[in-house]
Amino acid sequence: MLMRSSPPGLRADSELDDRHLAAWTDPSATQRLPVSYTVFCCDHWTVYRRFGTAAVGSTHGGMGIARAALCDLGEQWEKALRSSSPAAHAWDLLSRRASERRTASLRGLHHLLGRDEADALVLRYKLGLSPLQAGYAMGLSEPDFELLRHRALRDLLPTRAF
Repeated sequence: MLMRSSPPGLRADSELDDRHLAAWTDPSATQRLPVSYTVFCCDHWTVYRRFGTAAVGSTHGGMGIARAALCDLGEQWEKALRSSSPAAHAWDLLSRRASERRTASLRGLHHLLGRDEADALVLRYKLGLSPLQAGYAMGLSEPDFELLRHRALRDLLPTRAF
């Protein structure tokens, strides 16, 4: 069993194994992609799938978005590793994929807020993730995630006249 220092309860070993990975990547890609990419996919699959499902309102559509984003990541894995946060790079890919097919209610939220702020609210309140888990998914520290979430909530409040 692999141990990690990330938030507990999100490991997706039973949902995403080598058979699943091979099913949505180019078969030759599975041979050339590093183990670190496979581990990243296994580690983030559950949250990515749940986020995609919440974004489009369909389990099948959510799985498609998560797979497409992780495929995009596989093609950019070296670039992601060179970035300041591979998880943030991956989250950007997922969020962009999801934004193409959002449900009407989430489109409204994204109209009012920036993409990251809206995503933070979806992770925290729609998926029920802790700030640590949601920050981990987005490639942010827990305090940075909380700052993003608070900023989003503040921006949703009506302007007060003093």
